Amino acid sequence: MIHPIMAFDPRIVIGPMQVGSLLSAVFYGCLVSQIYLYFKLFPTDPRGFKIFVIALGIWQLGHFICLVATLWSMTVIAYDHPSILDTLPLGTKIILLLSSFTCSTVQAFYTIRLWKISNIVILPLVSGMLGITAQVAAFIFVVRAFNMANLETFGKDQHFIITFAAISRSASDIFTTIGIAATTLKKRSLYVSGATATTRLADRVIAWMLETCLVASLLTFSIAVLLLTLPNNSWFGLYLINANLIANSLLAWLNRRFMFMREMDLTVCSTINFAE
Repeated sequence: MIHPIMAFDPRIVIGPMQVGSLLSAVFYGCLVSQIYLYFKLFPTDPRGFKIFVIALGIWQLGHFICLVATLWSMTVIAYDHPSILDTLPLGTKIILLLSSFTCSTVQAFYTIRLWKISNIVILPLVSGMLGITAQVAAFIFVVRAFNMANLETFGKDQHFIITFAAISRSASDIFTTIGIAATTLKKRSLYVSGATATTRLADRVIAWMLETCLVASLLTFSIAVLLLTLPNNSWFGLYLINANLIANSLLAWLNRRFMFMREMDLTVCSTINFAE
């Protein structure tokens, strides 16, 4: 049986999906390990922290299940019926929704931390407004994705809303990262002075905060750049990785506290020994 020529190149859809799914599965395995470590290392953490972590675990479990279902649809079911690639499988549409939930959950966590660290209302307000704008745009995009009739036409018609959501999300991430780093650096200069071991430890805390937050911010920014520069779906592979990488960055930030606490104890002990 000879199938009609597709209106688009299936490799543009299947290629990024396969590569992105494989990498996302690796990051999901890392996330599961980090969640286990979190509850093992910090059983007495505030309930709010645990709610955020549980929410991320639920979103990303659904994300992984939908990735498997999407790959099955695109590589097995579509083998004899390539015409179904003219629209996104149901699993992919749910992935879009769950990814937005993951990104919003992590952004909400960092926005709350920015508020508690800075005690300046305007900073978390700006960060929150950017995050809400990105989530609303993402939700509109997801609703329209469920009602799409043709993938190629849909990509062209919804390019603005997709790009707007990515830019808003990237702006929120970068603004929150800079806000947390600047506030922490200001407090460090107020309470810690001199080239002491405690100063070096404080610098490491700030550096680690920047590294974990900036990884997610730069990936989101890269997606926005690809949306603005490439006309096809090459950005979709990064989008599949984005949610898992953002979730991992938050868990890495939380779990790293264990090492910092150990280093702080060693610093205090060495200071006492030196004084003696």
